Amino acid sequence: MKKAIFTLVVTFSLIGCGSDSDKPNNKPTESSNKLEAISPLPSSPQHKPDVSYDEQLQLDIEQFVKLAHSVQYFYPSIASQNSDWPLFIAESIIELSQTPEQERADKGLFLLRQIAPYLTTDETLLPEVNDNTEVSTWLQNAPLNQAVYTRTLLTQSYGELKNRDYSSNNLIAEVDYFQEALYFPLYLPENLELQGQTFQQLGRWQLSEEFQHTEICMASVSSMWAAINHFWPYFDQISVNWQNSLPNLLQACTEDDFIQKRAKIYTEFTKLKDNHIIIALPTPEQHVQNKYIPFLYELVEGRAIVVREEKSQQTGVEIGDEILKINDQDIHDYLEDKADSSLKSDLQRKTVPAYTDVFTASLESIEYQIKKPNGQTNTIQVTPKPIEALTRFHGLRYVPRRDEKVEVLSNGFYRLNIYNISSNDTADVLEQLKDAKGVILDMRNYPTDWHGWQTVLSWFINNTAVNDTISYSWQGAPNQTEIKQQPLSQTIQPAQNQFKVPVVALSSRYSQSSNEHSLIFARSGGIPILGEPTSGINGNIIEMGLFGGFNQNSAQGVTFIYTNMKANRLNGDALINAGVKPDILVPRTIQSHRVQVDNQLTAAIEYLKQQLEQ
Repeated sequence: MKKAIFTLVVTFSLIGCGSDSDKPNNKPTESSNKLEAISPLPSSPQHKPDVSYDEQLQLDIEQFVKLAHSVQYFYPSIASQNSDWPLFIAESIIELSQTPEQERADKGLFLLRQIAPYLTTDETLLPEVNDNTEVSTWLQNAPLNQAVYTRTLLTQSYGELKNRDYSSNNLIAEVDYFQEALYFPLYLPENLELQGQTFQQLGRWQLSEEFQHTEICMASVSSMWAAINHFWPYFDQISVNWQNSLPNLLQACTEDDFIQKRAKIYTEFTKLKDNHIIIALPTPEQHVQNKYIPFLYELVEGRAIVVREEKSQQTGVEIGDEILKINDQDIHDYLEDKADSSLKSDLQRKTVPAYTDVFTASLESIEYQIKKPNGQTNTIQVTPKPIEALTRFHGLRYVPRRDEKVEVLSNGFYRLNIYNISSNDTADVLEQLKDAKGVILDMRNYPTDWHGWQTVLSWFINNTAVNDTISYSWQGAPNQTEIKQQPLSQTIQPAQNQFKVPVVALSSRYSQSSNEHSLIFARSGGIPILGEPTSGINGNIIEMGLFGGFNQNSAQGVTFIYTNMKANRLNGDALINAGVKPDILVPRTIQSHRVQVDNQLTAAIEYLKQQLEQ
C-alpha cells in the first residue's frame, strides 16, 4: 500500500497589481505522458555574461533555489548525494538570467532534472513501488553527516525501509514551483531507465568561486537558509517568518557595499535568536577588524561601564567609568543600531555588541563621552591601535575567570572552578575537599572536560540527576512537514563518597551550551543556582563550509554554524532566547566593578553561611 502524499507549501510573491492573467506564463510544462530523457551535462563553460538582477529575476531565482534545496536534501539518489549543490545553484542562477522570463520555470526544471530526472508535474509518471522494490531513501537528522548527526542514503527493499524508526511515512513529495504542483519520489527504485548525473564542475559558465560575485553570494545564502528551513529545530519556539527571509537574503547579495550586504544577511539570521550562529564571510581588507581600543566596556545594570583596560593605556578612560556617547551618539542608540545584525538573541543582542566593540577596522579617532564615578563628564578622543601592539588587559572580567581548579575561601568554604577540572584532576580535588564545610561550584565559564564536571557534580547532588531536555529531529520530508523526535536522556548518579555540606552553583549571562547543560544537571540534582539567567542555547552545532569554507586555505569561502539539536529547560519550557534562570538572582553590579570585587562570589559565600546557621 502506498503511503500518503504530503503537501509542502512554498510561498510565491507576486509583484505589481492585477490578476495572474496579467503575468507572463512562467509555469513548468510537461510535453508528453512520459518523462523526457535527460541530456548530458555540458562540459565547455562560456565566459560569464553581465547580469542585471532585476526584481523579477530575483523572484524567479527564489522559486528555483527553494526547489533545488528540497531536491538536494530529499531526492534519494547517489547523483544528488554527490553533487556540488552550491556550485550547481550558482551556475544555474547565471543560466536563468540568460533565459527569457516566461521560460525560466521550464529551464529551472530542466537543469534540476539532469541531477534528479524523476521530477515532474504529473504524479502518475513517477515509478511505482511495492514492498519488494529495492529503493533508496534518506535517513537524516541534519544537512550533513557530521559528529553526532546522521545523514545517510539507505538502499534496501521498501518493505524493510518503511518500518525503520525514522524513515519517511511518505512515498512522494509534493512541492509548489511557480504556483504549480511538482512531485518527486522519497523512495527511489534502483535500476530505473532514467539515471541522474552528478554535478561536480562547471559546464555552462565560467565562474569565480568568490563571495563578492552575486551568484556565489546567492548560492551561499540560499544554502544557509535551506539548512535552517529543512533542519533547524526551533520554529515552534521562535516566531519568525523564515519564508520571507529568503528574498531578503537574495536581495542582500545585490548590494555593492560589503558592510550593507553583511548587515542585511546577519539581520535575517539574527531573527532566529540562536546564539550559536556564526557566519564567517570573506571580508575586504579595509573592513577587517584588526585594530583595537585600549579598554573594554560591558552593559552592567543597564549602563555601559568600562570593566577592563590595557595596562599601558593613557586615554584618560578608567575602569568604572560610564560611557554615555560614542561619536556624539547616545550609547544605547549606538548599541541598538548594532543589535539587529548581532546574530544574538534578545538576551544578548546588546551585551555582545558592547564587549566586542573593543575591536574596530579603522584607525580613525573615536570620540567618547564618559562619566566618572564622581559624576564628572568628560569628552575624550581615542585613537585605535594596530592589533600587533596589543598588550595585556587588566581588571576583573564581567564573568570572572580563574586559573586555579580549587580555591580555599574563609570559614572552611571552597570554590571549585569546574570549567578547569578534568577527569584526571578529580582524585586530587576530592582529597583537597575532605575538610570542606561548604562548596561553591563556579559554573560561569564553559567547561573543558565533560567527565570532569560530571564527576564533580556527582559528589554534591541529592538524587539521581536526569537531563532529558535534548532531542534529535529526524526529517522525512521537505520544509519540516514530517518530523520524528528522538529524545535523549542522560543521568548522573550520586557518588558513594558524597559530600553532605551546603553547596551552590554560579551562573552567568554568558554561560552557554554545554555550560547550560551542566547547570540543568545541577538543578535536577537539587543544587541551587545563584547568578544571572544564562545565554539560552544548547545542543550540538552543525558547521557548513560553502565554496571551501572560510579558513586559512580558502579565504573566499563561507562558513556557517548553527544549532541543529533541540534543547529545552529542565521543566520542558523553551531554553532558546530564555536561558536557565537562577534560583537566587544576583547580577554583576557597577559598584563591584569599581571596587574590583566578585559580588556573585560574595553572595554565594553569604548563602553558604546562612545554610550552616539553619
